[in-house]
Amino acid sequence: MNRTGPFIIGSLFVLTAGLVLLGIIMVLSTSQFVFSSANPNRNVYQYMGKQLISFSLGLGCLGFFSTRDYNLWDRWSRYIMLLVIGLLVYVLYFGPVVNGARRWIVVFGFQFQPSEAAKLAVILYLSSVWADRYERLGSLFQGVLFPMSLVVVALGLILMEPSHSATMFIGLLAMTIWYVAGGRMRHLIPFFVVLCVAVAVALYQKPYLLERVYAYFQPEKYADKALHVRQAGIGFAHGGMWGVGLGEGQQTLGFIPFVHTDFIFAAMGEELGFVKCSLVLLAFLAFLWLGFTIAIRCQNPFGRLLAAGCTMALGLQSAINVAVVTGCIPTTGISLPFISYGGSSLCVSMSMTGLLISVAKETFEADPVRSRP
Repeated sequence: MNRTGPFIIGSLFVLTAGLVLLGIIMVLSTSQFVFSSANPNRNVYQYMGKQLISFSLGLGCLGFFSTRDYNLWDRWSRYIMLLVIGLLVYVLYFGPVVNGARRWIVVFGFQFQPSEAAKLAVILYLSSVWADRYERLGSLFQGVLFPMSLVVVALGLILMEPSHSATMFIGLLAMTIWYVAGGRMRHLIPFFVVLCVAVAVALYQKPYLLERVYAYFQPEKYADKALHVRQAGIGFAHGGMWGVGLGEGQQTLGFIPFVHTDFIFAAMGEELGFVKCSLVLLAFLAFLWLGFTIAIRCQNPFGRLLAAGCTMALGLQSAINVAVVTGCIPTTGISLPFISYGGSSLCVSMSMTGLLISVAKETFEADPVRSRP
């Protein structure tokens, strides 16, 4: 392996570790009010402590996937997909009900979301299937509908939890992997029709989802539904160019409920300011550049789709989260990778980094001529 390989691998690890450590700091800064206001005697470091434990588990996941030959997952991808479907079925029947939804499996006091694992399972499964069926992508049934059957089952189970944002995200991720694999644009028509019907049914059955859309276009009329975005805007304005400092933000005082989760970027805008938040976004862009560089250089069809899928998953999730927080699209529950509080999301995101490193190791060892800077 020449100099390019270690540079890309090292950069991926440094960017991942830096974003996670920033997230741990922001979780501490944004979660103290949750405990101090409810019970001053409770440990204000509880959320940060759990995130540190998740970081340790995430490092284990990163190390596990980065030190294994990624071709191993080509053989196991279908079994992993079936296992995740089994977990999704289990959580529907035995998972605890939290805020009217069954999304978690509780193990030794820690909550795990199978829908997060479904993101990784879908990437592995579709990368394997479409790498093997590259010649059949011209056939709608053999190349698209048949491979997507397991994904549709998983999406249906996630929708039943319910988790509309995860369902939409994984569906969009599957279509992007299909496009990178070489799918034909005309095959998007039936999926687009199904997607529109699914959205219409969801909006009809869940009025609060439709209210979020109304709140996006008429925030003054639906002030309660636009609360998060309005307060995020206030936070960005208060933070200005350089921010008010860690722990000094006003949005962490309960104006944005559970700000340490999906809306943590709003707290970052207030406490860190525009300049530092721009550097964070540049770090995500650098991560995407490294990931797509690995995908483009990889000569193995499975490795190429795997690297592209992991990169697009993290990039798309980051873009959606920032777009929601800044009011560019209607509110949805998508976390910011590596930074938002949540052990399941963190472990899955770091697993994707491990897979990217594994693909990079083989790519730049097997192709030293193409990998020269």
